[in-house]
Amino acid sequence: MRKKVDFQNEHPSELGLQTYVQRIIERLIAGIVPDDSLGESPLMPILNRYKPMGTTEEVDFKTTKPCFPTTMSHINQVVADTQQWEQSSTYRLESAARKGLLRCYAKNDHLGLSIPYDYYGIPHHYLPDFLVNLSNGVTLLLEIKGMEANQDKAKHDAGQRWVSAVNNWGKLGRWYLHVCYSPQLLEKELEYLRSRPLPTQNAIVSPDVEPRIGA
Repeated sequence: MRKKVDFQNEHPSELGLQTYVQRIIERLIAGIVPDDSLGESPLMPILNRYKPMGTTEEVDFKTTKPCFPTTMSHINQVVADTQQWEQSSTYRLESAARKGLLRCYAKNDHLGLSIPYDYYGIPHHYLPDFLVNLSNGVTLLLEIKGMEANQDKAKHDAGQRWVSAVNNWGKLGRWYLHVCYSPQLLEKELEYLRSRPLPTQNAIVSPDVEPRIGA
C-alpha cells in the first residue's frame, strides 16, 4: 500500500473512508482481464444489434459554438469546445495528415462513440476527443489532456478495455488508446506511433495516476 498510494501527509487510516474504498474496488475490477493462457474467452464488444458500426456520414448538426474548417477530416467543420485545445490539436492533425503521418481524422462530436464506465459507483460515459486513422492502418482513440485527475484514470481504464475488446473482435483493424498531454507534441507522438511495429498488446495508455488521499 505504501508503494501504491500517495497519502500526502494524511494518516493511513483515511484510506478506510468509503470514497477511497470505492475507488480501489473500481480499479481492481477494471484491472481484471481474461487469462488467455487458461483458455478464458477474451473481452469482446457488445454490439448494437440494429446498428453495430457507426459512420461519419451521419454527422449533421447545428451549433452556436465557434467552428473552423478542415481539409483532412471526413467532417468539414470542427466545433471548438475549448478556448485553444481543439484548435491547436486540429491544426496539428491537419499538419500531420499533409506530412503523410495519418490518412484522416474526425472529432468525436455527434458520432455516437461513448464508452461507459463507473466512477464512485455512478455510471458515466467517456467520449474520446478524436478518432485518428494513421497511415499504417492503426486507428487511435486520441485524448487531449492537460492534467490527468482520478476520474480521467477511470475513463482511460474504460477506454483501454474498449480497445482491447475491439482488437479481439478483429473486424475494424488495429486500435490504440493514446493520451496526448500537449498539442505542441502531437505530431511527434503521431510519428512515433506510426513508426512502431504493431504490438501484441492492445493499446498505448497514459501513466497510472495513483489514489491521492485528501485530494
